[in-house]
Amino acid sequence: MSEGNTKFCKFCGEQIDADCVVCPKCGKQIEMLRQDPSQVIINNNGSDYPYKNKIIALLLAIFVGGLGIHRFYVGKIGTGIIWLLTAGCLGIGWIIDIVMIAIGSFRDKAGMPLQ
Repeated sequence: MSEGNTKFCKFCGEQIDADCVVCPKCGKQIEMLRQDPSQVIINNNGSDYPYKNKIIALLLAIFVGGLGIHRFYVGKIGTGIIWLLTAGCLGIGWIIDIVMIAIGSFRDKAGMPLQ
């Protein structure tokens, strides 16, 4: 990458190509998509983003979810500590997390879905 054709991601700070709309490192949308209907953006999941495994997160939540281990796994350290100290928010948050992971609405720290 030459200096004149680069910019920095406003979310992760990674230096990327100037024409990038989505950061290849963190996966966040940096700017609005162009209105050119001939331009098609295909996500082939070839990015370097470290997606977290849904099955691993679900198993962690089921077996040690009261300790918040699944939250540490997806990078949510703050709420992981809260789960650890409160036994999964008295079990209620633990059950909610199991359901959210199972139906696919649980996200990692960066807001990315589990794969």
